[in-house]
Amino acid sequence: MSERKRLTRIFKMHGLSLQASALDTLCDVVQREAEVGRNKADVNNVIFNIIDEIKDRRIQGGNGSGGRSSSMGNIVTSALLEDVVADFRRDAKDVSDDAVQLLDAFHMPRLDFDRMRKNFSLVPFGKEDRELYGEAVAKVDMFNQRYALIQQRILRQDIFQPKLVTNRLGRSAQNNGGTHTITPVESLLGRSGRRFLLGMIVQVEEGNYYLEDHTAQVPLNLSDASLLTDGFVT
Repeated sequence: MSERKRLTRIFKMHGLSLQASALDTLCDVVQREAEVGRNKADVNNVIFNIIDEIKDRRIQGGNGSGGRSSSMGNIVTSALLEDVVADFRRDAKDVSDDAVQLLDAFHMPRLDFDRMRKNFSLVPFGKEDRELYGEAVAKVDMFNQRYALIQQRILRQDIFQPKLVTNRLGRSAQNNGGTHTITPVESLLGRSGRRFLLGMIVQVEEGNYYLEDHTAQVPLNLSDASLLTDGFVT
């Protein structure tokens, strides 16, 4: 039995059909493996590993990676086979090279915060149009996303995490002061006492400063403040 027929038969036994170009590629792989001194058992292991990887990709529905390869049903194309073989031959240097990537502003992945689900999702590339000169709404969205990112980081700090175990006085067993909560600006009306706020200091009018979040804004008296520097006010 010729090598080409043997390889075709092995793939058919695993429910895969090799295109002619893919069969040529596979024969080249087998020949190179034999030239480096591998015995027949080791070469067969390489073939079976390739088959397992192809079947895994079919199960995952990708049939390739990064759009570089494709497969229709049980047909193995040359592009898919080359992609699988390339992954097997990746070494530590290849991994380190992939770890460093340079992306411009038009290809930088962007996270979008969903206030209803309270989680971040990655905006797929190409879903939104990016322009060098954005509209006014783009600036508003930038500040909203920045606020959401800072807020979620703060809420994950221990002092803002709700404690499930409390003592008889109703205070946390781990923190005598209990947990802290961030009060929205719009909820300050009619409330007294000490509150924790999160927002940006903005100057809506000349000389008048406000603390603003996504709900409302409240005026601030900074006449005695000594921290007003460049960049302190949004």
